[in-house]
Amino acid sequence: MSDKRDLFLKILRVELEETSTDIALLVDIYRDRYESREITHYVQQENAALLEREIHCLEKLVPELDKFPKDDFSDKDSFVEGLSVFLKNFVKENQFPQAVFLLAERKLQKVVKYIY
Repeated sequence: MSDKRDLFLKILRVELEETSTDIALLVDIYRDRYESREITHYVQQENAALLEREIHCLEKLVPELDKFPKDDFSDKDSFVEGLSVFLKNFVKENQFPQAVFLLAERKLQKVVKYIY
């Protein structure tokens, strides 16, 4: 069971890192839209600031997965629920935007489909 949990966490890390990359692409898209005068400087700056904060939060979140007590759970459902609570608490304690938890939770559910 521990091997599956290790694999689960490894895939979740990759998914979260990929999410950071996807968000960085959005920053570029907003910059391009500003340069082509589709959006104002203010909108571009606000969007970029928000997205860069989310990237920063995800970068802080990923290493925390190493601290998750994966062996403390007796079955897959309690493991997944425990991981969800762990992520939610980390986001809340660090006063990260709620969107970071929502992104992480979506990736968590995606990995559930891969592994279980």
